[in-house]
Amino acid sequence: MALGLRQIRYFIAIADAGVLSRAAESLNIAQSALSHHVAALEADLGVKLLERRPRGVALTAAGRRLYEHGSAVLASLGKAEEDVRTYNEAATGPVSLGLSHTAISMVALDLMKAVRKHSPGVHLTVVEALSPALIERVLSGTVDLALAYNPQRDTRLDVEWLHEEDLFLVGHPSLIGRSSGPVPFSAIPQKSVIGLTPLPASRAIIQTQVLRNQIVPSETLEVDSLSALRMALEAGLGCAILSRATVLADLAAEKYHARRIVDPALSRSLALVALADRPQTKAFLEVRKTVTEVVRAAVSERRWPAKRSDRQRSRAGSGEAKAR
Repeated sequence: MALGLRQIRYFIAIADAGVLSRAAESLNIAQSALSHHVAALEADLGVKLLERRPRGVALTAAGRRLYEHGSAVLASLGKAEEDVRTYNEAATGPVSLGLSHTAISMVALDLMKAVRKHSPGVHLTVVEALSPALIERVLSGTVDLALAYNPQRDTRLDVEWLHEEDLFLVGHPSLIGRSSGPVPFSAIPQKSVIGLTPLPASRAIIQTQVLRNQIVPSETLEVDSLSALRMALEAGLGCAILSRATVLADLAAEKYHARRIVDPALSRSLALVALADRPQTKAFLEVRKTVTEVVRAAVSERRWPAKRSDRQRSRAGSGEAKAR
């Protein structure tokens, strides 16, 4: 049996429902027929996709991979259908945009205004999440574009590097010192750093694993929320490694202190991420162009503390060399 759209839809329905009977009801087919389709699909692919349990089914590792691919296929098909159905000279249709917490505070309002002004036919959905979660949503096809930090190397991703941000040790002066000068990496207080867990989130902050391993995080506090992290910093419950842009308003209000990290200097890279092989609708291209323009304007006008990335400079340099 060839892997077709019907098999993908059936499998996605089972994975989402977690119970064969519930999936069969939603699909309006007999449970026995659905079980037959799953068995035939597993036999055809030569792998186990589902684990049968007393109260339902669970995805195997191979099943999770098929679920990711299948979700992306169905999402792309739906977008292609919408694009063709509504195609005209103007950009129309849905586009989902994922923004990291920093991007939300820096450019979310400007982006929403710009899309409404320049692409009024586009239905924009804005999603906020940590960078690793945004990348996963791009890979699953549930988010079209994402502004995320330090995306991993993955041939499935189209990555456009936008800028780099210096990283600072942020916290109460009693923890990080009252000096406004830089702080050596070796002087970062051990067992006081919060916000580096879970592991995928720490990669979005500090890309080099060797350096991540040299920091002992807080043993008593783990924070996976920017709002809660800001509260903890203000209360002196720990310090964090962040860009100034992430907590710009709090620093301006002198709620806590920031010192640039040196020896080595740390930075993180912001990128606009999409699926490499996704259909690029007119609405998608318009929103992508708008995002790039808005982010670069915020940096050039110094509203977003950042600098042109090394990747941008090398790309521009190679382009200039080719032009010459």
